[in-house]
Amino acid sequence: MTEHPRPSFALSGPSIELDGRTHAVRGDLADIALAGKLFVPHYAKPMEMRCTTAATLYAEADAQSDALAVLEADARFMAIDMAGGWAWGFAADGHIVGYVSLDQLDPVK
Repeated sequence: MTEHPRPSFALSGPSIELDGRTHAVRGDLADIALAGKLFVPHYAKPMEMRCTTAATLYAEADAQSDALAVLEADARFMAIDMAGGWAWGFAADGHIVGYVSLDQLDPVK
């Protein structure tokens, strides 16, 4: 059996710094729009959601965490991850990244 040499890969170019308040990236997941700009284990395409009522955008998946913004009823929220009753993503208007309670969101059809 003939072994083939392993290809080698190298990262090149300058490192970029992203602001986690306006770029949907965390250690395990990022918005697919950021693919090719940074490396994370997974990328996801945001799912467009609509706020059913005024909804608070929180820094963490916890209503006791810092409130980042209040989204008006019918505001669009782009959900990247949904787990434990929370959606993580960004407000379509303003691109503020955070968590919204899933019971305040409906998918846009």
